[in-house]
Amino acid sequence: MGENESPGGFLLWPFPGNERMNTSNGSDSLERGQFPPTRWSLVLGAQGSDEESRHRALGELCEIYWYPLYAYVRRRGLNPDDAKDATQGFFCELLAKERVRLFSEEKGKLRAYLLGAIRNYLRDLGKTARAAKRGGGVQPVSLDLAQAEERYAYEPPEFDTPEKLFELRWTLTVLERVFERVREEYERLGKAEVYEAFKGLLAGETEIPFRELGESVGLSEGNARVTLFRMRKLYRRCLEEEIAETIPEGESIEEEIRHLHRILSS
Repeated sequence: MGENESPGGFLLWPFPGNERMNTSNGSDSLERGQFPPTRWSLVLGAQGSDEESRHRALGELCEIYWYPLYAYVRRRGLNPDDAKDATQGFFCELLAKERVRLFSEEKGKLRAYLLGAIRNYLRDLGKTARAAKRGGGVQPVSLDLAQAEERYAYEPPEFDTPEKLFELRWTLTVLERVFERVREEYERLGKAEVYEAFKGLLAGETEIPFRELGESVGLSEGNARVTLFRMRKLYRRCLEEEIAETIPEGESIEEEIRHLHRILSS
């Protein structure tokens, strides 16, 4: 496995070596700040006084991160039904207004906060499970148990502790979201076929058949080089912004990237 690659072909550093390229003669729409950098935006939105906005923000938070938490719970030894109930109960706790107010940047990285919170929740499962069943007016989170178990069946055995598996799934969830953002941007520009042709090259292979690659999407060899450079640049920006949403203001994005890289390399 190369330094920049993960088990699924994802990468954390899209620029190998000292790659430089002048792209001033092409469109720069892909390089502009179309994804505003925000930090803990979902969490901060969940703390708003508007009930609908709060539930919408936390609903998105659940949608993004439920599977890493489910995988953690399963690795703790719970069966599929109990793991589903525990994951739903945990998010019900987060949806409770008094809990959301405690959910702030002061807790540190979102990754570490959620891991600690689910650990504490499971430790006190009897009490919290009863609270979740009472509901407190909170609509339970909908989880696709069949999909969850299908994914869980393929989890690598070397990530043999709940914490290791959570960290792996968290990292891959971040990277999947980055790829999705890049794909959506190319689709917005009417260049979906370009994304499909180039996405597998983001890991920084040194031998790239740019002429054949360009011909496959109607580009010259030179434009194919520029296109890959821009896609890597967009990928890197999306990665940094995605990570910025999960760490407190002032913390190093590069250090978090290095941490995620260590997880994929372990």
